Amino acid sequence: MANYIWQNGKLVPFEQATTHVMSHALHYGTGVFEGIRAYELANGETAVLALPEHIDRMFISSDPLAMTIPYSKEEVCKAVVETVKANQLKSCYIRPLAYYGLPPTKVRVRPDPKTPVEVIVYSYDMGDYLPDVALDVKISDFIRLHPQSTAVGAKICGHYVNSLQALLQISGTKYNELIMLDYEGYVSEGSSDNVFVVKDGVIYTPELGTILTGITRKIVIGLAQDLGYKVVETKIKPEELYSADEVFFTGTAVEVRAAGTINDQTIGDGKEGKITHHLKTEYLKICRGQNPKYNHYLTVVK
Repeated sequence: MANYIWQNGKLVPFEQATTHVMSHALHYGTGVFEGIRAYELANGETAVLALPEHIDRMFISSDPLAMTIPYSKEEVCKAVVETVKANQLKSCYIRPLAYYGLPPTKVRVRPDPKTPVEVIVYSYDMGDYLPDVALDVKISDFIRLHPQSTAVGAKICGHYVNSLQALLQISGTKYNELIMLDYEGYVSEGSSDNVFVVKDGVIYTPELGTILTGITRKIVIGLAQDLGYKVVETKIKPEELYSADEVFFTGTAVEVRAAGTINDQTIGDGKEGKITHHLKTEYLKICRGQNPKYNHYLTVVK
């Protein structure tokens, strides 16, 4: 557990980082957040992966909520580094969160313009988010949020009730992860990760429009292209998953994880495929500072 949380401009002890029960975000899900990882580098230092990219997205996500975050991007980045350092963590998961706090008057869906925006940064030792094996995956009965119902590319707290309901459906089953389809019936994304399909040496992934604009997705696409793979962003039918040579997920928490089965149908040989393994290995090298070409993604904690 973390000893300190950065809250509204200063580090406070974990147990003192509280918020009011009438905070707007608690009632309406009006917050934006990021999931970020820091890794211990080969030289023993700690570095945060894609920190500016994550904080940029956090600010972009705040726009659909008409939210003005009361700190600059640089200040939030600095807060992340301070939090990791204060908790003396070598490798960890980091959660920056900005949310509408206690309204000055009554609670209503549209927040009063004077409602304060609270900002916190929390970090903890996560370890593996999902088992480091080829996952058993189910296509969910729940579809991904409709792009005409909300800003689907934004990382808004309330959006994750969609993922929660889908995950509850597989709770207690053998399935480790799920895939949601979009409103047209095409492959969208996992519960909190992006989906990739490999067929005949070509890597396919759902195009933007119904999915979260994944930071890890962007890194892996660039990495794959640098390694000589062709990457195609397109619509993917669910039946194309079953005939794929490989299927894998990417995300800050999951990193790169293979799907072994989907709806009980074996993908490839049911194990982590060659291309998935290659990308996973090279991605983790980036995270650990073992590929200087990508060191621009690393913010060293000092």
